[in-house]
Amino acid sequence: AEVSTQSTGDLEKEEAMLEEAGVYASEEEDLTEEQMEIREKAGLIRKEKAVIRHKHRLNKHRNRTPVSDRVIMKKQGIKRARSLSRVDPDTAMEIDAKMQTKKSKPGRDISGLRDAKQVKEVKRLKKRSQIKMNQFGRAGEADRHISAKLPKHLFSGKRGAGKTERR
Repeated sequence: AEVSTQSTGDLEKEEAMLEEAGVYASEEEDLTEEQMEIREKAGLIRKEKAVIRHKHRLNKHRNRTPVSDRVIMKKQGIKRARSLSRVDPDTAMEIDAKMQTKKSKPGRDISGLRDAKQVKEVKRLKKRSQIKMNQFGRAGEADRHISAKLPKHLFSGKRGAGKTERR
């Protein structure tokens, strides 16, 4: 009750006096040498952990990115060069020639076809067969949708007394 009767000027004076008296001054803790040493070690540990976290965050993306075939082949090429340096030069050249002549598989759309003429004909037929389907443009088997027999927004929740005839 005493505080509410005082004016703000009186309160400010009292606050200034308390501040000068040192009521609000925080005293630094008196620490022993052992405690200071422990604090220093704790600080070092925190810094070290922060460095470890930072390094981990930098390398994090490397675990998740897919490795391209080109990179794998490049690495294998380096390994192959090391192993070929141990083998005599004639054998190394034969092995290298075999590796260079190896071709990749043909695509699935052209595998089993004799020549370029046949490939061209197959692509033409593929386009022509697609024309009719595009013209109709109807929902196919994969586009079908089963609608809800009981719409959720109408039949969810508890029913109160007197609601049966209005459902």
